[in-house]
Amino acid sequence: MKRTRTVAIVGAGASGLQKELGGIWCEQSAYANLHSQQPGGTFEFSDLFSGEEFAPWQNVHNYLQKYADLFHITDRIHFRTRVLSVSKEDLKNESTPWIIKTENENGEERTHEFHLVVVASGLYSHPHLPTYPGQNKFAGLIVPPSAVKSHDQVRNKRVVIVGQGKCATDMAVIAGHHARSCHMVFRKAHWMIPRRIVHNLLPARMLFTRIFATPFVPLPNGSYSKIFRLLHKNYPKLFTTMIEIISNDIMSIHGTDLTEDGVFIPQHSFRSQENISMIPTDFLSLKHNGRIIGKLDTIKEIVDATTIRLNSGEDLQADMIILATGFIRSFPFFSPEHVEMLGLSHPADNTELNLYRRVLPVGIPNIAFIGFTGSAGNLMVAEVASHWISEYFLKRLRLPQTAQQMHEEINSNRLFVRSIFRRNEYDYRYYWLASMEIYLNDMGINLYRTNNWISEYFGVYSPQRLKGLHEERKIIAETGHAPRRFYFKFQPDWQLDYLFPSMIFEPAMKLSPPYQEQFYSYSFVVPPPTRNKQYWQSNKIPMPLTTNETTIELYIRDGDKVGPTYTIHVQRVTV
Repeated sequence: MKRTRTVAIVGAGASGLQKELGGIWCEQSAYANLHSQQPGGTFEFSDLFSGEEFAPWQNVHNYLQKYADLFHITDRIHFRTRVLSVSKEDLKNESTPWIIKTENENGEERTHEFHLVVVASGLYSHPHLPTYPGQNKFAGLIVPPSAVKSHDQVRNKRVVIVGQGKCATDMAVIAGHHARSCHMVFRKAHWMIPRRIVHNLLPARMLFTRIFATPFVPLPNGSYSKIFRLLHKNYPKLFTTMIEIISNDIMSIHGTDLTEDGVFIPQHSFRSQENISMIPTDFLSLKHNGRIIGKLDTIKEIVDATTIRLNSGEDLQADMIILATGFIRSFPFFSPEHVEMLGLSHPADNTELNLYRRVLPVGIPNIAFIGFTGSAGNLMVAEVASHWISEYFLKRLRLPQTAQQMHEEINSNRLFVRSIFRRNEYDYRYYWLASMEIYLNDMGINLYRTNNWISEYFGVYSPQRLKGLHEERKIIAETGHAPRRFYFKFQPDWQLDYLFPSMIFEPAMKLSPPYQEQFYSYSFVVPPPTRNKQYWQSNKIPMPLTTNETTIELYIRDGDKVGPTYTIHVQRVTV
């Protein structure tokens, strides 16, 4: 009999004391007008379709809540609970359990014991709030963007925004519409992506294609072909030219509304972008009309109740300062000793994660970190990384044999990020595909996710391509090798015209684990399996008694091949 192992996931909210899930995508943490900057169909999980583009935070929150309810996650979350400590007697002893101490909103403390721990406390938990000489003289508010919950808070005020990333530009649009004046103060201009590209002919979601990922320098330890690496090594000018074409296209679409004063022109190549964001609606028009004014400068001091002096000597009048200056990573639930052992260093008050594959502390078993790799496709990367962590906990991954080999990879990645992006943290920007494929390759899963090369390279890489990872992992565990996908074909090998599902219902109370009693579970009858061909569906999903129809997913396996995933529409019938 297999031993059941328990897993603690630290996360679900910024401070741990939230009343609902979602992190920054909930009422407690979201600022006014917060929205996703992801194009349609790229900011979701593979097993729950949304397709919404640049969704407001309320819709993102509702999607996450729906996902948690669908897979019975909500009941397992301890809301309004702070994690006080995560520790164990001997970090390197695999048999020693983790001890987690928590405190709820009433001050009641509890101690829990778990075999495994996943730290998922997020990139955006703690805002970085710089201080300035003379700050105590200022009569107005100095706040992070998350404190701005309504337009009324900036109405008729003189607003100064520090920063030029996504939060800063979002705040600038609000202030541009409602404040008396709006100044943005920043050290350097960053790239802002328009919502349409290639002379306004294509939607921005086309950036999420395999072909768009080709111009960028190969990521260390990335799963690239030998030809790809050879081309980058021998013909770097070709790829530099491709990036220049992309850069020129972006700037030409923005036009003089962005570039006329020279302040918002990026001072670095698109390849070495320190920061990147999708330009908010109305930003250009507000800037053109003088409602948003940029200052390529920094704050030197606060002179009096309303005066801010810049390093250039210019003075700005302000009633409110919004510090859109990014976030810091912090893990206060680890002791200083354990922080050092886990490889979590603290340069410049920001935790640097020395983790293998940006997930595992070297030499410390039964713990993993997820969600700390910043990239354009963060939800997809996190989904694949969660499969990778599952394989690690199941002891099905081939890891380097020595700690030195792990440290060598960590150092090579750090040097790469510093050389390309001029920063220390693991923020890979446009390396969303390479980050995912490292994990897929480690698990032995096919990197090519469609059935023909045109859709593979030129189609939008949506989370739908990751459907079936559970089943592929099962096949690899059973057979020892990855299933072969049908490639260079435009039609699936199997059709389901002959498949006539018959609905069979069982009361939810008979299922294990039991579902809510108002649900029935569905299954269906398929032709008997042949010698090699087998049929199966995804995990059973309860069907409400009030629903007369639903859809199910069917996977087909023929020997060591895995076919397409079919979605079948079914209706309730009398049995």
